[in-house]
Order: sequence, then C-alpha cells, then structure tokens
Amino acid sequence: MNTANSASGACQRPGGSNRGIDTPRSPFWFPTLRLRLCLMMFLQYAPAGAVLPLYSTYLQEQLHFSSMGIAVCCATQAVAMLCAALVAGHIADRWMPAERLLGLCSLIAGLDLWLLAEQDQPIAVFFGTLLYWLLTGPIWMLGATIGFAHLKHPERQYGPVRMWGTIGWIASAWMVSFWFQNPEWLCQVVGWLRPDLPISERADLFRIGGLMSFLLMVYTLTLPHTPPKPSNDGRLAPLAALRLLHGRQFFVYALCFLGVCTTFPFGTQGSPLLLRQLDTNEAYLPAILTISQATEVICLGLLPLLLRGLGVRGTVLVGLIALTAALAVQALFASRTLVAGSLGFYGLVIACVFVAGQVFVNSRVHDGLRASVQSLLTFINGLGLLLGNLLFGALRRWAGGELQPPFAVGAVLMSLLVVVFVFGFEDRR
Repeated sequence: MNTANSASGACQRPGGSNRGIDTPRSPFWFPTLRLRLCLMMFLQYAPAGAVLPLYSTYLQEQLHFSSMGIAVCCATQAVAMLCAALVAGHIADRWMPAERLLGLCSLIAGLDLWLLAEQDQPIAVFFGTLLYWLLTGPIWMLGATIGFAHLKHPERQYGPVRMWGTIGWIASAWMVSFWFQNPEWLCQVVGWLRPDLPISERADLFRIGGLMSFLLMVYTLTLPHTPPKPSNDGRLAPLAALRLLHGRQFFVYALCFLGVCTTFPFGTQGSPLLLRQLDTNEAYLPAILTISQATEVICLGLLPLLLRGLGVRGTVLVGLIALTAALAVQALFASRTLVAGSLGFYGLVIACVFVAGQVFVNSRVHDGLRASVQSLLTFINGLGLLLGNLLFGALRRWAGGELQPPFAVGAVLMSLLVVVFVFGFEDRR
C-alpha cells in the first residue's frame, strides 16, 4: 500500500498529528514518502556499517591496544548514548525540527570520522570515537522519530522501512571488504588521490564512513518537515517519558532490553576477534560479519507478520532465545563455520527485540513525547552497552585473553533473562 498522501487529500488524525503526509518539500525524483524514509535509513546506518565491523580488530592489530583498552574505546558508544540521547530527544520534541538536527549531527560526525583516521594515540582515539557516538546515537534516534511521525501505520510500515538501514550497513561493510582486497583498477584510483600510498590502509574505514555521513547531511535537506510538538506537560520531555516505567509491561521489557544491550556487545566486540583467532582473512571479515545483517533484513521484512502472528511477547521472546543461542555457540565451539553461522542469530535480535520494541513503545505515547521515549530506549541501550563492553573486556582479561569464557557468561545471563520475560511479560494485543 502506498503510504504517501497528497498534502491536500490527507486527513488530520486525532490529537492534531498528521501521519503519512507527503509534504510539498517532496522532491520530484522521490515520488513517495516511504521511499524517502527508506533512503534516509540506508544513509544513517551506512557510516557505522563501514566503521564498526573492523573497529576492534583495528585497535588490536593496527594500534596494538590492550584488551581493556579495546573495551574502553568500544564502550564510548554507550557513554555517548547515555549523555546525548535524552538531550537530543528533548530538543527534537520541544525546540528544533528533527530533520535539521539530524543534518547537523551528520555533518559533524563526518568531519570527526575523517579526523579519526589520522589518530594513533589512545587518548585521541578514545575522544574521537566518543564524539562520533555522541552524534550517531541521536542520528539513529532522530531517524526513528521522523519515521514514526510520518508513516500512517507505523506498526506495520516501520519494520520494512527500518530494514533499509540494515541494507545500508551491509552495503558499507561490503564496500570496505572490497576496498581492502585492493583490485588493480582501484589501486590506480587511490594512486591518483594518494600517490604516496596507492593501496588501501586500515584507517580508510573511517574515511569511507565519513563520506557516508556527508551524503546523509546533504540528503536531510530533502526530508519532510518534522517540527517540535507543543505539550501541556511542563516537565522536561525525558522526565515525562519515564512515567512509562510504572507500567508492568514496559518495565519488564525495559529490564530485558537492558540485559540484551549488556550481552549484545559480547558479539560486536568479540565476534571479529574470535573470527580472526580462527584464521579468518581480514579482507573478507567485514563481508562475513554481514551475515547478521542479512538475517536482520529478512526478519525486518517479516516483522509485521511476526507481530501479527506472535504478538509482541512472542516476537521479543524469539529475539531473546536467538541471542542466547548465538552466545552459546561462540562459547562452546572453536569452528569458524559455526561461529560465522551463529552471527545470523544477531539479526533476529535486532528485528525482534530492538525494532519490535520501538514499535511497542511508540504505540503507548502521544506525539509530544515520541522523540523522548525513543531516546529513553537509546539511553537504556547506552547503559547496557557500557556495562557489556567493559564486562567483556574484564572477563577477557580475567580469562587470560581467551574469548570463549566471556561468551559463556553472556549465554548464562541471557538464559536468566528468557525466564524473566516468559513469566513477567503479558501479551495484551
């Protein structure tokens, strides 16, 4: 179904919000709003898709960081989300149009990535990475806000639109993988641009991510206007959003979401290192890591059917069990084939826990709190990522550098969360 309505023919929804309205700013080469939102998702996840898959191996093999040094730098994503997400949500809900804030964050993020490629000192890498995530957390949150504000039926349409963010991640990761294989024609192009080094170098992953951020900044000029929403609630929007925690369903989901965000970094930080330990060629590593995104694309495309058939409870439970299985495989088997195959479970987690949770939470708030509630999820995500990245580094140091014992701890934690969710969350459709 075409979700884009003409500005003159759209209906005003109760509560004063217009959904599914293709504003007069719609460029002629994007005839529908839904296509514009899909491309926005593609571009906003593409920079991280270029940087994140090889980030931990870059720190270990190029800069020779210790296990805790890698953990601390990976934890910057969490610190940034804790600091920036709630502030960005309040700004978008009360003061500044979401699409303008998205463009500003994208511009600064691109400049930061370009500078980060030149850094090799721990302090500079730490603060450069911290700044990038201070901007990327709000970028992802604002993309969700714009999508929920303009899709007519977000509970059915958001999953397939969000799927294009995953496709953007995959495209960037494959681009980096191809870049590092140094085909002859590409080396000639690089030689024109960089005569002193006519082949790829590891730091190029930051430059590719920076170019993607600049493209997103330009594209935000075409996005539909998403102005702040007036509210009769005099409190700060993030504080008003915290009232949702009084409800049992949201509290149990938030608790399990925190647990998932704590164990999920075991995969993002540890899986590349484990695959390298199993003699995986670094040039092919970004492409192999996109196995998780491939299953994510499939699950996001099927998410409306999953929610309709299994409900929120069943859908989230599938994601929790999938993460438990992934961590168990990586803890028990030293097989490159099995470890690579287990990456597919992470795609289920993103679709069934993260995105289904966004839809679940969005259905329980009004327009004046939409950005702040999404940023509350980002805040919980950041808290979990902080605990998870540091916990993985500490467990790895305790295990003498071994990777499989930390994965075993993560599998046990996820098993406990499955039990909590089964007995604590009621599915009221």
